[in-house]
Amino acid sequence: MSSAAVARRYAQALIGAKGGDGADVRRSFADLIAAYRENDSLRQAILNPRIAAADKERVFRRLLPDAPSVLESFLRLLLARRRESEIQAIYEEYCRMSDEREGEAEAIVETSLPLGDADLERLGKVLEQRFQRRLRLSVRVDPALLGGIRVRVGDQLLDDTVRSRLTSIRRMLLAESELGGQA
Repeated sequence: MSSAAVARRYAQALIGAKGGDGADVRRSFADLIAAYRENDSLRQAILNPRIAAADKERVFRRLLPDAPSVLESFLRLLLARRRESEIQAIYEEYCRMSDEREGEAEAIVETSLPLGDADLERLGKVLEQRFQRRLRLSVRVDPALLGGIRVRVGDQLLDDTVRSRLTSIRRMLLAESELGGQA
């Protein structure tokens, strides 16, 4: 079974479990994944097949002492089925499915300069109208952008950067020159 199929199956199981689609589950799962991504020794321990599942379970409990019981049970299931290596993909699929159920999505916004709070609020409203759903903005400053903004919501991309505008103008000029040469 492919990694995407495994992630989808386990994410569906967690969402389908009683209380598995709650904000507390998502917050605790996010905390676990943040620690997993940031701490190389933690990640190596979780992925190490020589470390017993019971020891990994104790690590999860220490990391998440107030985790909802449904998440604790879910993590035990992952360990029992030896699916630790899929935990990050499962989390990402869980978030995507949860967002879909709630009519929400994450908007990854890239700008060349930091935006102020008022600008972010206005941008959020405009993007929510454009994409017709509630959005959580995740803003990244990318100095490599010459100017403008790039927004990704799921598999949709809104690219209003200076580079994309210049590329568009270039294509238009090339098309006109080709048409002019045919007359």
